[in-house]
Amino acid sequence: MSRPAAQSAVEVTLSTGRVRGTDLGDVVRFYGIPYAEDPVGDLRFAAPVRQSPWTGVRDATRPAATAQRLRFDPDPAIPEPIVAGTDILHVDVWAPPEGAGHPVLVWIHGGGWESGSSHQPWFDGTAFARAGIVVVSVGYRLGVEGFTSFPDAPDNRGVRDWIMALEWVRDEIAAFGGDPGQVTVSGQSAGGGAVLCLLASPVATGLFHRGIASSPAVLRSPAAQAPKGATAAELAAGGRGAVDEFHRRLRRDNPFLMPFRPTIGDETVPVPPLEGIGEGPGLGLPLLIGSTATEFEGLVRALPGPALVPGAAMILRSQELPTTGLRALARQSSGRSLRRAVGAVVDAATIHSTVVRAAETRIAAGGPTWVYDFRWAAGRGAVHCADLPFFWSVPEAANVRAFLDAPVPTDLVAAMHGSWVSFVRSGDPGSPAYEAPTRRVQVWDEPPAVVDDGLADVREVWWPEGSI
Repeated sequence: MSRPAAQSAVEVTLSTGRVRGTDLGDVVRFYGIPYAEDPVGDLRFAAPVRQSPWTGVRDATRPAATAQRLRFDPDPAIPEPIVAGTDILHVDVWAPPEGAGHPVLVWIHGGGWESGSSHQPWFDGTAFARAGIVVVSVGYRLGVEGFTSFPDAPDNRGVRDWIMALEWVRDEIAAFGGDPGQVTVSGQSAGGGAVLCLLASPVATGLFHRGIASSPAVLRSPAAQAPKGATAAELAAGGRGAVDEFHRRLRRDNPFLMPFRPTIGDETVPVPPLEGIGEGPGLGLPLLIGSTATEFEGLVRALPGPALVPGAAMILRSQELPTTGLRALARQSSGRSLRRAVGAVVDAATIHSTVVRAAETRIAAGGPTWVYDFRWAAGRGAVHCADLPFFWSVPEAANVRAFLDAPVPTDLVAAMHGSWVSFVRSGDPGSPAYEAPTRRVQVWDEPPAVVDDGLADVREVWWPEGSI
């Protein structure tokens, strides 16, 4: 890296040209470095195309365009900045200012495959860079452009974007002091599901070496289908306005379904991720996986009473509850209020069951696996996203205090952030691995603890063959 005399800017030379970022003193930051051509015109619904070289020095001091253009949540936990433009296939980079051979953390944001961005404030990589880690946060296509299937376009365009971003890391990260042989891919919610998809994808083989799946979303029901006769070519010809209206239509027509997600069956995601992670090259890679204790119970508290039981039943069917787990589910629900019982069902069906299925599948096949459970119950409680400010060490980031609604314990932040730093550096978060028969789980609470069979209740319902 070269620094102009003012020490406020820093330049890096890539295979495609030079970029100018910001020198923050103990960290350097680059926003919006393109890894692929802008997906416009004929490229809107095509597989990503590698970025061609540019002349001069490209400015990387300000956030690039976001794939999210529509706002559906009026009060998201993590602020969702929307930036106009077309350069959505980009990466943001935080790096130590000096040195080489630093391990790399690649981040794939969540947001239900239709919202979020690479530069949301909770994903500021400064703390990791200060710990000697290069952070790469990925912008990728969302919604209709990224995940809706059309007969005249390749499936999983968003997945293909993730893979091309990882190829960019392999080819370019050394320019930022990163080691392309020490790459951890990570993500939360939809991004956590992305990690499991990539572990199961033969196309991603060799592009990363460890995985962190935080509250991974892997929905077993089919995604919303485009109306019969709809084509990518026709939609692309209508431009961005037509695409956005199509997105709104899919949401209106599928009020009880998250309409976007990866499609199973192409070369990028050939089999369901929870099957694919039990075999192939990804099995040997260390995986750290976990969730929050009460992921979506806040949403359940807001549901009208008549919707509770039908809603829970729909989720259980769509997430393929084993019939042999019904008796355990009934026993665990006994004595709870209806709303509390439904909340626990929704948490387990949407996220906890994925953690258990992934962990059990991997340890049965010998895959190195660690499991955590975030149980810090102060304020709003251990809800979806509440663990992220701890892992990223951003307790002062926008909306953190308002969302958590409780003072953030600095010791717990240090311990949780330190566990990810350790895992990115060595493939070991510093807690016992999840192995039979003890199935030890790292519990993040005050104080932290390691407990045997920490997900026993979820396992008894969702993985009953392992509970005998």
